Amino acid sequence: MLKHYALWSLLLTAIPALPLVAASAPATDADKAEISQIQIDSKPATVLTREWQYRIHRGSVIIIPPPGQQAMSPGLLNYLRQNLNLSGWTTFSLTPPPQPQEPNFTTAATEVSKAGDGKTPPPGNSTLSKRSDADWQQLQKSQEDYLRQGLTQLQSSAQAFAGKQLLIAEGASAALVLNLLTRQGIAKPDLLVLINPYNEPSAANSEIPAQLAKLPLTVLDLQSRDANSASLRTQLQRQQVFEAHPGYRSRQRLLALDLTQQTAYERCLQLINQMGSSITGSSGAQTAKVTSETSS
Repeated sequence: MLKHYALWSLLLTAIPALPLVAASAPATDADKAEISQIQIDSKPATVLTREWQYRIHRGSVIIIPPPGQQAMSPGLLNYLRQNLNLSGWTTFSLTPPPQPQEPNFTTAATEVSKAGDGKTPPPGNSTLSKRSDADWQQLQKSQEDYLRQGLTQLQSSAQAFAGKQLLIAEGASAALVLNLLTRQGIAKPDLLVLINPYNEPSAANSEIPAQLAKLPLTVLDLQSRDANSASLRTQLQRQQVFEAHPGYRSRQRLLALDLTQQTAYERCLQLINQMGSSITGSSGAQTAKVTSETSS
């Protein structure tokens, strides 16, 4: 018995170790085929395109993640990008505008107040996380200009496809899109989908409901309970806007689940498909009662 055990141990030590397999595989040819680039501010910006795969072509969908993310950042929007085409939509996902880090200001040693001057200096490592109003305006102007250039090109490309045009934007990108639409800086989509919309400056954030009230198009407003607090602050006002203006058939849906859960992804996909399909083949003039529901 001991001889057999010794022989087996010798055989095991003689077998070379197998190389470890990488946890993540490289992009497939299909993934690479989705990648193209457009020029924004004379610089390349990545666009991901997935053609429709269904017996009916419903139209095209342009997807804009929040600033600072990528065209294929993991999460809800990438899930929509990969699944809306299975329902007949050609999807374009645009790399959103960059989001520079907020400046951090430290107190220099030479600025520390001298003893006895009656002033209490802040700690040397203290930071100020808020931009000035002028800095916010400059940042948003550059981000809006980025989106205007990108959306103009993608909306032109989408005209090659029959059907309706949908525009989906999340977070701060939703507010940037609202600004552009308010000033007629981009073409109106047939359906605008806003996911947890908010603006960074408080004053600009409070203007979102008023912008929606003046917007002459159909809106689907998706609100989750784990959204940015700025988005949650305007949720009720946005709901009231849609109820007061039923002519465009806009509506708000309150999601019962956080946007970190797969079930919430599936629910958002269902809601977008339902509303997108309801405007496909219609003039958009039909009036329906607008409601705010909790979606499970």
